[in-house]
Amino acid sequence: MKGDRRTSPNKIYDVAGAAGVSLATVSRVLNHPEKVKPATREKIEKIIKELGYKPNLNAKGLASSKSTTIAIVVPELTRSSIAGMVDGIAATARRRGYLIRLFVNNSNNDENPMNAERELWRTVISSGVDGILYINDEIDDEYIEIIKESNVSVVLTNTICADLTIPYVAIDYRKAAYEMTKEMINRGNKKIWIISTIKKYNVNDLKVKGYEEAMKEAGLEPRVINVSGKTYLNEKAYEEILKEEHPDVAIVVRDSMAVSFINVARSLHIAIPDDLQVIGFQNTKYAELSRPTLTCINTPIYEIGEVAMDLLTDLMHEAELEDEYYYLDTPREEGKEEIEINKNVEYSVVWRQSTR
Repeated sequence: MKGDRRTSPNKIYDVAGAAGVSLATVSRVLNHPEKVKPATREKIEKIIKELGYKPNLNAKGLASSKSTTIAIVVPELTRSSIAGMVDGIAATARRRGYLIRLFVNNSNNDENPMNAERELWRTVISSGVDGILYINDEIDDEYIEIIKESNVSVVLTNTICADLTIPYVAIDYRKAAYEMTKEMINRGNKKIWIISTIKKYNVNDLKVKGYEEAMKEAGLEPRVINVSGKTYLNEKAYEEILKEEHPDVAIVVRDSMAVSFINVARSLHIAIPDDLQVIGFQNTKYAELSRPTLTCINTPIYEIGEVAMDLLTDLMHEAELEDEYYYLDTPREEGKEEIEINKNVEYSVVWRQSTR
């Protein structure tokens, strides 16, 4: 038997979706109806009555800005890089007066990942959040569609998708890989590989593009090795490859993969860094725990979290203003500066024992 919609909690999302407006507009009808055009107000009030929606504190918070909440959606909690980003987000959220809700997206383990993904997004948005910080390496066309259908502001955090109209905060992966490859070429290395993942991730594709660009500029042959991100699988692949040959330098897209590459090389009596230099691409805790310690392109994950939260706050405020301009027929302020929605955070290189 279907549940009674009149007693179902957090249905502001249903109202907003049916009316084709933002959550903030529904909240304004509930709390400050005089600020909404009569035709729009009447439409929303009719839908509220039809759905039997009863407002909760989250709806009031959207209109008053006194109680505001954002969602962080992560693929898993085991990655140290995610923990660092969440720390940066939380610090900025406190400073900007927001509460956070954490959602773990394990849809890749589901038989139908896209159905699970859509269900997760419905759950996140119907929980009454004002905006979403989305942390996920895998952003394909179907994910982009889900994001663009959302009635709240979304910022990709430490990732980039093919559609640059979707806001993101990350480092310039392509540039970082290009500059690191150029540096190693300038140091006299010719045989440089990049180790990426079999599974396609947009950020890893950007790293490969930067590497290939630098190699081709120098008249050198690029070599891309794709392996599993899982240690128990990639170590077997590494062993097969390294028994045949090894490069002067290996640039690896993840620190954990770089450390397992070092471990296999050492088990085959390949000296690090005298025979083989290895470079990671995150600077997580694995880099310092590695023996020898791992040289890395440093992705400033805490700062990325801070900047992403600041950007999301700006976008949410801008969305509120857009609603005011549209529904009250108020002309926009001329000369108003546009928000930069694609932000690259500066990266650096941390040189350690795995290079010479």
